[in-house]
Amino acid sequence: MPSSFYSARVTFANGVAASGVQVRLFDRDAPDGEDDDLTITPGTSDAQGFFTVEYDPSRARDVHLVRRVEPRNPPWDWTPIEREILEPDPNDTFIPYLLFQYALQDQEVKAVADLKSLHHTYVLPEVAQKLFQPSTHGFRFVNSFPGFFLPFSIPFFPESQSNSVYGLCGGMSAAALDFFFFNLPVPPRTQVPPTGSPLHQYLYQRQLDSFGKFGEVIRRFIEWMGLPDEGEKGTLKRTLDEFEKIRARLNHFTPVPLGIQYVKWRDTHQVWQNHQVLALRYERPAIGQIRLYIYDPNYPGRDDVFIEAHKIDAGQGKEGLRCFQRVGNERTIPLYGFFALKYQPLLPPASAISG
Repeated sequence: MPSSFYSARVTFANGVAASGVQVRLFDRDAPDGEDDDLTITPGTSDAQGFFTVEYDPSRARDVHLVRRVEPRNPPWDWTPIEREILEPDPNDTFIPYLLFQYALQDQEVKAVADLKSLHHTYVLPEVAQKLFQPSTHGFRFVNSFPGFFLPFSIPFFPESQSNSVYGLCGGMSAAALDFFFFNLPVPPRTQVPPTGSPLHQYLYQRQLDSFGKFGEVIRRFIEWMGLPDEGEKGTLKRTLDEFEKIRARLNHFTPVPLGIQYVKWRDTHQVWQNHQVLALRYERPAIGQIRLYIYDPNYPGRDDVFIEAHKIDAGQGKEGLRCFQRVGNERTIPLYGFFALKYQPLLPPASAISG
């Protein structure tokens, strides 16, 4: 039987591509039997976590020994004799799985996973302790693109096309995280890519992706813009609730896309004055104080941009966070709150990688 090929991808638990992982394909046998190694050529994951295993499906056919009474040598000799014959085991069930072997902190580690469909992404149980540094993993150009983001104005928000410069903060944040998770260097260019170029098209698509299905993220910004500051449903308390979710993911070295709320309806109807960034890590410099470091596409190459949050009384017996964004020691920007955004990784197209 000709060999077959199986291709997929493997990452660590926090989404970072797992490279150098050896992969073999087995068929699981009964508890008292030895699993069948179907592998012809093991796969080894590349820098982006992709691998291909060559295997022989026929190696999964288990046999068992049976005794039969048959003629000695028909048609000349019909003397019945007992013979032992190897036949396919009718009770054998094909249960394929993958064995992953890899080094982690100078230790050889193994993990198994049931075989899934082609191009599935397998997740190893460990976390890759890889830190996102804006000066290394962020784009080198500022988030300011000439032209109009949309070819039309939104009827309910006539100010949405009030100038000829637009941002792709959500697209740049998601794309930078894509490059980070796939172990790819961001393009080295320091000027925004020309409109219509492969990198611009990729960032534009990731911006649309960052809005969520049916614009759910835009609707969430609109909702938060109408909330009070204090109380059970106020932005102070909600921001503290969001931070607890974000903190759990940051503890596992997983950057988190954030929506930052700069304005409320009492300030302006320009929903676009809000922002999207990446939360990277946090510190607690003092009791009741949080410093949440971010990658902000508006400040390329800066590792000293963070949200400073202070725990305060939010009213109705609730606690909340009062927040400011700081750009080093140079600038302080007040904000009403922030919340975590959904994110689905996407392999950057080859044409966009070169910039």
